[in-house]
Amino acid sequence: MSDDAHREHPDHLLADRIEALLADPRYRDDPLREPLAELHAAFTDQLRQMDRIARIADRYQAAERQRGERYALDYRGQIRRLEKIVRISDRYQGMLRDLNERLQWLSSRDVLTGLPNRRYTLQRLNEEYARAQRSERPFSIILGDVDHFKAINDSLGHEAGDQALAAVAARLAETVRDYDVCARWGGEEFLVLLPDTALTAAREGTERLRAHVADEPFVIGETTRQITLSFGVGSYAPGEPLNALIKRVDDALYVAKRGGRNRVAVAAPASN
Repeated sequence: MSDDAHREHPDHLLADRIEALLADPRYRDDPLREPLAELHAAFTDQLRQMDRIARIADRYQAAERQRGERYALDYRGQIRRLEKIVRISDRYQGMLRDLNERLQWLSSRDVLTGLPNRRYTLQRLNEEYARAQRSERPFSIILGDVDHFKAINDSLGHEAGDQALAAVAARLAETVRDYDVCARWGGEEFLVLLPDTALTAAREGTERLRAHVADEPFVIGETTRQITLSFGVGSYAPGEPLNALIKRVDDALYVAKRGGRNRVAVAAPASN
């Protein structure tokens, strides 16, 4: 508070009036002058103490206000840092999630062809087998093997053989339905899982696969080559073990091979 403001306070105005009376020569011999002077001295001393306490209180409040403002700034700074840490943590967790999903996807893929690998395909076969047992819904399996693949490797080299396998895989994959599983089963052999598909439809689908592969030559490096596949196809029979179904279809594949290749053979009915 400024000096002018202090002087305008009612207590200070009263003190000024008393000082004026005590200084007036007319009241020098007045018997009340001495007690009034003592009272004025005590009152002035109290005013000084009150002013001192007020100034201390003002400084304390100002200091507390500044301290509070610093605390508020520090708190807001801490909140901003925490928010930044949370954002970084969220991004890091998202990256880990994406990385794990990518690793899981890669672990289920064949490196050369990009198709599902044997491990993943066995998992899907077992899932479909369990579903068929519960719901008695049909499913079918196709096994296809590249004809005369050794001749491709021998004449063009193993790198060209790898290119041929990748090209065949791409052509097979573009022919099957979205919910089918077209996988590399091993070597130059491919497996297609056909959920909810009975034998007649599976046989027709396999013929489409065979024709689509054989219709147009493949460009391998600087050469063009006709490539065909032989196929075996079979459907699940209620109560049949999964490995028995796979063996029936594999046997049918070799029937197609022995029958002249580039053809489809249907698996013999399951034996009871």
